[in-house]
Amino acid sequence: MKIGTSILAFALAVGTSEAFAPSNMINRQSTAIYHAVNAGLPTFTPTSRDRAQTEYTTQTPTSKFPYVCQADQSSELSFDPSAFPKNLPLQQIQGMNARLTYKMPPGSSKVQMLVQSHGRPVTARVELWCGPIRRTHFMDINCMNGAETPFRATLTFKNTDSAGPQVLQINTKEDSAFPAFVGVDVLTPERCKERQAVFDAIWKSSTKIYSQGSKTIRSVPIADNCKSVQLLVWSKDVGKKSFKVNIEMLQGPNTKRQYYELQCGGGSQPYHAVFETPGNGWTFRLLNTKTIHDGSVEFVLVPYEVEGDDGAVSPAPVAPFYGGYSPHSTHGGNYGKSLGPHGGRDFRNSPYGPGSSGEVGRW
Repeated sequence: MKIGTSILAFALAVGTSEAFAPSNMINRQSTAIYHAVNAGLPTFTPTSRDRAQTEYTTQTPTSKFPYVCQADQSSELSFDPSAFPKNLPLQQIQGMNARLTYKMPPGSSKVQMLVQSHGRPVTARVELWCGPIRRTHFMDINCMNGAETPFRATLTFKNTDSAGPQVLQINTKEDSAFPAFVGVDVLTPERCKERQAVFDAIWKSSTKIYSQGSKTIRSVPIADNCKSVQLLVWSKDVGKKSFKVNIEMLQGPNTKRQYYELQCGGGSQPYHAVFETPGNGWTFRLLNTKTIHDGSVEFVLVPYEVEGDDGAVSPAPVAPFYGGYSPHSTHGGNYGKSLGPHGGRDFRNSPYGPGSSGEVGRW
């Protein structure tokens, strides 16, 4: 009797819950995570995302890296003496947040930058301002030796004819012990088109690595014969949104000899930089610091200069503005003379020291 009563009560309870259940319960939309992204809006799923997943899961053995930066010859761009030059006229900038500003001329859309030191660490910041409050580019530079690993990059920006006046600002940080030497070269419209064509050729012919966002880490070992590598970052094919990444050049376990924080417009501002890798055991690591919803970006890492390739050395007989030496006092302020017995020795032994012939050579 008790069993029958229990069964009857259970049947009544089930019937009551069904009677008061919402009528559209069966037609209710799914609450899967995929549909909840972007507040219910359709999620962008580029083909490069599937390609990247395939490369990392199916085509890559578990005991090997998916990609290694290696080559048997230097990049064709390294043969061009005007590409990422180390002999730009330099201006000395002291520490304690000192700054230099460069107004971008009309018609130009690219600018080359060189930031180095006489051997001390470099702590600097590069910003591109469009108007008084809009910052369209940001690069925080931290490297252990500014003479051994100078910072060289080419920044692409919207033409000033359409975007309005733009100003490039380079400044140091709070520490007064770390001055820097800065060189800026604004490309003409003709050179901008040529450089963009070279960029597109490298981008199309190289393996692109996808980074989605939300602290995604991508590591690429660098072959020992690479003297320098070039990095291309662009989000043209994966959303055309701005990107924000941390770039680390490691030489040993977690030894950050070069560290950069890069923030740039994605679709309209492809980024191109060259990083020096002297010695052995270098590894490139990229950390995507944007959210998973709009942090999609692709990058290419290929060798720039390779040991044993004589073509990588610039044959142009130009004055080497490397390490602050200059035949003119307006370029870097003849920094070697101002150091007294500590730095004057190197300057006296250089081609532009006292009693020298002024010819270009090695020292």
